[in-house]
Amino acid sequence: MRWTLLFVLALAVACWDQGEEPPGNPVGVFEASGLMVEQSCGSAIPAPDPLDLDFDLRSEPGGRAYWRRPGGGLFAGIHSGDEYTFTVSRSWMVIEPDRFRGYVGCSVTQRDTFTFIVEEVASETDELTGADAGVEPALLTMSGSQTTEIVPLSGADCTPAVAALGGPFLSLPCRVEYVLTGTGVSTRTPDEE
Repeated sequence: MRWTLLFVLALAVACWDQGEEPPGNPVGVFEASGLMVEQSCGSAIPAPDPLDLDFDLRSEPGGRAYWRRPGGGLFAGIHSGDEYTFTVSRSWMVIEPDRFRGYVGCSVTQRDTFTFIVEEVASETDELTGADAGVEPALLTMSGSQTTEIVPLSGADCTPAVAALGGPFLSLPCRVEYVLTGTGVSTRTPDEE
């Protein structure tokens, strides 16, 4: 079984022909890094520290948003102003049930949330004239978090999945969290602003 973070999960990926322009209006191209602040899942969730992310961000006026890693799938989420949230939840079986032993199995729900705020870096003004020095394209910053939470389903017996009994999880429920910061370059055209 493959354990992954949000960035390589099969989210609700918006399907489009790779030769076509993806949905939404361009917002920016970002380079970000994440500092791990919690990891209670153990080896079940590969969690590099620091986490490096490069992604493109797009949005639509109605609150829909999209992000994509270079060469990767397009992930759908929402935005409200400059705040963006991408969430996926899926359930999967960690240990198969065994009717002969009377074991119900271990199934979990994994919820991944990527949330951040994008802000334009204030441009400097000319001290003598007060005119905006203007930087084209605009520089952006982003800050936020990425979390993965794994919780056993109701009625599941995940005791054998815990590391103390030879399983891959340090504990259940568990959580992996990163604090994210990064910079970007606006890819908006003047008529989209």
